[in-house]
Amino acid sequence: MTDFTLPLDGGCFCGKIRYRIDQPPLFTMACHCSDCQQMTASAFSLGLAIPKAGFSLLSDVAPRTIDKTADSEATSTRYLCPDCAGWTHTTTTGSPDSVIVRPSSLDDAAWVRPIAEIFTRSALPWARLATAFSYETEFTDPSPIVAAFEASDIRPS
Repeated sequence: MTDFTLPLDGGCFCGKIRYRIDQPPLFTMACHCSDCQQMTASAFSLGLAIPKAGFSLLSDVAPRTIDKTADSEATSTRYLCPDCAGWTHTTTTGSPDSVIVRPSSLDDAAWVRPIAEIFTRSALPWARLATAFSYETEFTDPSPIVAAFEASDIRPS
């Protein structure tokens, strides 16, 4: 994807955790799982899938981590600021080559909109989104979502 303006920078609420994205995102999504609802105190979390090699922490402060093993046996690690508890990103053993950045932690998140939604079986009735892809649980093959994102107009301004 050559039309994606990089790098993208972001961080937590207090600014102690800073990161940089220097490879184009793979796709955007909303997750309606009950864990994300609890972590965000909202209806869903937003995720921006990034190739792992395209994500780096810029600050010397180590994030606090929270691990959770899902029904699928995959373990997700959520990374939070140790001071303000801002949730910046997640890794999972189910997708070891990517990092899911919380796009609301980007310095400029106005361009982000989800192209897919997952765990809709847990979605609050009023919180369903009009996305191109919708899954009751997890998806196993991200390639159609990646292709649709590459063809979309979802880009930083």
